Amino acid sequence: MDFINSIKKNWLLNLVFFIYVISISVVIFKHEPWADEAQAWLLARDSSLFGLMFKNLHYEGHPPLWYLILMLPSRFLPYRAISIISAIIAITCIYIFLHYSPFPKVIKLLFPFSYFVFYQYGVIARSYVLLPILFFLIAKVYKDKTNKIYQFTALVCLLANVSIYSTMVSLSIMLVHLIDLIKSRSDLDKKAIMKQVKAYIAFAIIMALIVIQLWQPEDSSFARGFNLNVQRFFQLSSDVLNEATTEVIYISALVLIISLIWFWQNRLLLLYLISTLAVLSLFSTKYYNSWHQGIIFLVWAFVMWISFEEQNHKRFNKLSGLTPLENSTLLNSESNKVLFSNGVTRKLVILSILLVLGFQIFWAVSASVSDFNGTYSAGEAIAKYIKTNKLEDKKIYATSFWSTTILPYFDKNIFANHNNGEKPAFWFWMLNNKRIENLETILKDQPDLIIIGRPGNLKELPGYEFVGIFKGNLYWKNRIKENNDFALFRRY
Repeated sequence: MDFINSIKKNWLLNLVFFIYVISISVVIFKHEPWADEAQAWLLARDSSLFGLMFKNLHYEGHPPLWYLILMLPSRFLPYRAISIISAIIAITCIYIFLHYSPFPKVIKLLFPFSYFVFYQYGVIARSYVLLPILFFLIAKVYKDKTNKIYQFTALVCLLANVSIYSTMVSLSIMLVHLIDLIKSRSDLDKKAIMKQVKAYIAFAIIMALIVIQLWQPEDSSFARGFNLNVQRFFQLSSDVLNEATTEVIYISALVLIISLIWFWQNRLLLLYLISTLAVLSLFSTKYYNSWHQGIIFLVWAFVMWISFEEQNHKRFNKLSGLTPLENSTLLNSESNKVLFSNGVTRKLVILSILLVLGFQIFWAVSASVSDFNGTYSAGEAIAKYIKTNKLEDKKIYATSFWSTTILPYFDKNIFANHNNGEKPAFWFWMLNNKRIENLETILKDQPDLIIIGRPGNLKELPGYEFVGIFKGNLYWKNRIKENNDFALFRRY
């Protein structure tokens, strides 16, 4: 009976959840995974546990959590399972959000369809799909983090192992918690202090492991070194903060100002600023690509969750101390509603969130429709061509990292110019990656099939039939970010 009443009470949330599940399933069904998705699958499939953790990740710059999740599925399931795994994580995240987040119902109903949560970190099966669910789980326990320090620290450690950027956020979260502990140290007994110390020791060990795993080798070919440039930091930070929210600079600036005031009122300004600045600093000094904007968006949503949780907690405490008559009077008194809304700022915050969600939902719909109607990656189409024509055992050469997108559809490395045609099949981000990329050398070797990644206008090679251009587009918000085309040539 309680279960039926719960369904009736939350029918609108359940309807939104159902729409979300159907929508993301439909888009994922048509989505063709691209090179970054393929690389993670191949790394998990073709690496030993020790090789992954202490050798291969040195060249990737990503902590191990996503690869560990994929390790067993990649050995026993077809490649398309990566999208199903991503969908299951995204769907679980939205269930948690709908049933446990403290936001007003209108925000709950719209947020699941925001761009980063629905499309970029849901449909696109990369490690970033783990960020929303971990941020939300941390936000859920944040108010009681001192009492639930082991649970809190475990979640923060998991967050740290998703991306090097989320590692920075995790460090920021634990730093803010340490500051909170110092402020409230007089309220903690010896047993509570020891629990905090043990938690921080465990966190320090996890951070040390991440450093060991991700320490960049001298022969790494990707994002080498650091670029310390103050001007770049301010310019990039301004662009990212704008593009992560609305892409309309004046609206984004207004949303940021309102958010900062709200966080300050709720004593969360330090958490937001340290986390955001830590990520922006890494963007400007190490590496940044547009999809990383979602991390800035999620930090904002994460702190928003905590702030609304705090407000709801204060509201409950105020009501719990009243008699039923006082409670009813307060609820119906226009003059006292400020106790529940925290004044004008709360209303402005809700409006600003809805405004951001308006842009985000438009981007999510646009990208999803484009992905459904178009081709995100040509890897699957080329794999089908190779299998249909029984060419997988022929001598095949393929150029550029982007050709990695083809390899997960095969049980072995089919490219003779990569690692001598043997496993592992993933791309080596090292200066000497044992791969023949020079077109003149390729033509001298006379392979049976040549696949050129991102070929431009190339449509002729001496001694080869031009099979065609296999189109692929990286859809980004309401536009195409870049083309992922392949040109295919077959020897006469």
